[in-house]
Amino acid sequence: MNELALFAGAGGGLLAPHHLLGWRAVGYVEMAEYPCKALEARIKDGLLSPAPIFQMHTRDFIRLGYARKYRGVAQVVSAGFPCQPFSQAGSMQAGDDERNGWPDTLCIVRTVQPEWVFLENVTGLLSGSHGYFGTILGDLAASGYDACWRVLSAAEMGAPHQRDRIWILAHAKGFGRYGQGAGNAASNQEWHDKARQQGWSTELYETVPGGEVVAHAQCDRWQQSSEVSQGRQSL
Repeated sequence: MNELALFAGAGGGLLAPHHLLGWRAVGYVEMAEYPCKALEARIKDGLLSPAPIFQMHTRDFIRLGYARKYRGVAQVVSAGFPCQPFSQAGSMQAGDDERNGWPDTLCIVRTVQPEWVFLENVTGLLSGSHGYFGTILGDLAASGYDACWRVLSAAEMGAPHQRDRIWILAHAKGFGRYGQGAGNAASNQEWHDKARQQGWSTELYETVPGGEVVAHAQCDRWQQSSEVSQGRQSL
């Protein structure tokens, strides 16, 4: 399946589905520069799929229209949205924390309309008195998704530490009613053809209108332009 990875980090969470299930990442969205460089390196050494890296806030990914271009391309939207609003090590302000990435995640899911949504976060999301876990389940249900979840620890996978995390897997109810949804996901070649038609660079050292592209190993990275930065300040 084709996966759009939000809050992709350095790509550690993408390795298992890529190598064990044969999934292809067709887009990485990550704001921080160092993880983007790590993604480029992992693509270059063949551990991750060649695909555009969008170095920008998820809000800009939505505002600039990139999210809607993945409808019919991504069968899976995955997101390990920021844990700070829910972590027991913090103030657990949940929806009142400006770092809460769930609203952007939900907007992208509703825009892309994938068959599957795969989410990860700290267990404070489930156990906190803020009740935000119910908000997420309610949002998914209202968007047409059934969800299941469980807490899985690193220790259960053989690591020498506990590191509990909650994993949420949601599937579109009666998938197929979305018409040109992700059930018609493109093949790798079709993806590149579609990218060229939409004006996205799929070659090395090309530019994309509205921003600079830094390309490595058949991978494009969209960096925030001055236009994007100004737009973020005005939101």
